[in-house]
Amino acid sequence: MSSRESDFADQFMESFSADEGDPLQKEKVAWQQQAAVGDYNRKVLDDLLEDNRTRPVKVTHVNVFGTGDNFRDSFLQKQLKPLLSNNDYLTLEDFLRNVDLTTTNFTKAGAIRNIGLTLTSPRIKSPYTSADTLELVANLNVLPVKKFFMKVGTNVGNGEGDGYLTLQWKNIFGGGELLNFDTNLSSNRIGTKSKSQYLVSFGTPVNNDPNFKFDAIAYHSSRLIDYTSYQEQAATGLTNRFSTNYLPSEKKFNHELSFENLVRSMSMAHSPNNYRGNTLINDYFLLNAGHSLKSSLAYSLRYDSRNSPILPRQGHYIKLSSEVSLMPGSRFLKNTLEATSAHPLTDAAFLNLNVKSGLITKYGADAVNPMDKFQFGGPNDMRGFLLSGMGPKQMGMSTGGDAFFGAGLSLFSKLPFVAKDSDLKMQFFGNVGKLINVTKKTNVLHDLTSEVDMSVGVGIVYAHPAARFELNYTLPIVAHSGEDLRRGLQWGIGLSFL
Repeated sequence: MSSRESDFADQFMESFSADEGDPLQKEKVAWQQQAAVGDYNRKVLDDLLEDNRTRPVKVTHVNVFGTGDNFRDSFLQKQLKPLLSNNDYLTLEDFLRNVDLTTTNFTKAGAIRNIGLTLTSPRIKSPYTSADTLELVANLNVLPVKKFFMKVGTNVGNGEGDGYLTLQWKNIFGGGELLNFDTNLSSNRIGTKSKSQYLVSFGTPVNNDPNFKFDAIAYHSSRLIDYTSYQEQAATGLTNRFSTNYLPSEKKFNHELSFENLVRSMSMAHSPNNYRGNTLINDYFLLNAGHSLKSSLAYSLRYDSRNSPILPRQGHYIKLSSEVSLMPGSRFLKNTLEATSAHPLTDAAFLNLNVKSGLITKYGADAVNPMDKFQFGGPNDMRGFLLSGMGPKQMGMSTGGDAFFGAGLSLFSKLPFVAKDSDLKMQFFGNVGKLINVTKKTNVLHDLTSEVDMSVGVGIVYAHPAARFELNYTLPIVAHSGEDLRRGLQWGIGLSFL
C-alpha cells in the first residue's frame, strides 16, 4: 500500500474516534469500525477479482476436509468433477465458476449442510508454469448433513386436528441417498378419522450424478370426501420415478418419467352433517364404488425461472404433463397444462398471470373412474366458488369433469404502513374458468372458452416460506345453474393459486 493510501486509511478510521469517557459511544464506534473494515475488505477482494478475472489459473491440488467416512470415493469424485477436470487452461473467472458448480452439486444431492472454500498457494511453484499463471491449492471444508432426523407434532384449529410423524435417514450409503417415512392422521370429530396417509420413499442420485434422481415410493392414503356424496376414498400403491434435478438458476427444463401401480377403493358412508346435501347417494359414485386397479405411465416437462415459487415477482413457469392409463376397462390419456408469468410493475407492485387447463381422452367405451376426473373450484383454483363446486352435477352434487380451463390475473401491491419488501401484500384479482364433460359431439375448445364462470375480489396475501396464505373478499360475477358459490370472505392455503 502506498503512503497516500495509508494516510487515507488512517484518516478514515480516525473519523470514527469517540469520547473515551462514553462507553456506549465507544461500543458504537467499535461496531462501525468492524463494519467499515468488512466493507473495505470486500471492496478490495472484488477489485482484485475484477482486475485478475482473465489471468491464467492452474489448480495443483484439491483438498477436501470434513467428509470423514460420510461419502464414498465415487460420489466425491462426481461432485468435485468441475474442480478436478480441465485445470490446465483456466482463467480465474473459469475457476470461480467451477467452484460454484461444485457447491451446487453437493447442494442438489442433499448431502451437505454447508460448504466453505479457502485458497492457498503451493509451497513450490512448478518450473513448467508460466510466470503469469496463478497456481492455487483449493481447500474445501464440508459439513455433511445429519444422518437421522425425526419430527413429530400436532396441529389444532377450526374444529380440526392432526398428528404427524416424519423420520428420515440421509446419506445411507455415502452417496446422497434418502429413506423417508411420513405419516399423517387428521380428524374433524373426536373419535373419528377424516384423513390418513402413510408414505415410505427411497431416493438416490443416478450414477452419483446430482442432476438425475431415482425415487421409489410406497404409500397408502385414505380420506373422507364431503363436497359430494359422502364417501371414503382409499389408495395403496407403488410409484417408480426417474427425474432430472436442475435448479431454476440453471434455466433448464426438468423431465420426469414415472410408472405407478395402485389399488384404490370408494366406499359410500353416512354423512354426519348433510354438508352441501351430501347425505344423498349419487348414482354415478354408487356405480363406481368398490375396488379397482390402476396402472399408468406418466411424463412431465417443467421449466421454472421464477424468483420464488410461493409468490413470484418475476420469471416464468410452465409444466406439461401426460398420463396414460393402461388397465383394460379404464384406459385414457390425461393431459394437463400449468403456466405462470410474473412481471414487476414498480418496486412495490407486480402482476401474476396464471393459466391451467386439462383434457381426458377416453379410449372407446372405457369409463373414467371418479378418482381420475378433474375437480375445479375453490380458493386455490377458482376463487368465489366452493371446493369442487363447478362443473357437471348429478342430484345437485359435483361429479367431476373431463376437461377444464382456468385463468387468473392478480395485481399485488404493498399494504399501507407496511414495508415494500414485506411478505404481506394486498391482492386484486380476477378469475375465469369452466369445467365440462366431453362426448364425441363436444367441441372442447369452443365449450371451454364460451360462457365461462367469472369472479373478482380483493384480499391480503402472506408469502410464508412453506406456503402461501390468502384471505380474500370474493364476488362471483358469472356462474352456471347449480354451481356452489362463495360470496364474501374466503381463505386459502397452498403452493399454487390461479
